[in-house]
Amino acid sequence: MDPGWLKPRHAAEYAGVSERTVRDWLKDGLSHSRLRSGSILIKRAWIDEYLENFKAMPEIMNKTVDKIAASLVKKYV
Repeated sequence: MDPGWLKPRHAAEYAGVSERTVRDWLKDGLSHSRLRSGSILIKRAWIDEYLENFKAMPEIMNKTVDKIAASLVKKYV
């Protein structure tokens, strides 16, 4: 059964990072709910959405690397 809501420790396990990292993400804007008890709960979907903001775009990275490499070749050849 998928609980859907995770405490920071379990959110860290889900994302494959440390709990400290998850707490840093919370400070950085990761959506979460804070109960009256002070417990923090995070939806799996919110973790996925947060991480989507950091996805690598290989085509852009490849063009950038190619551009830098070409400029180095011109400079040193």
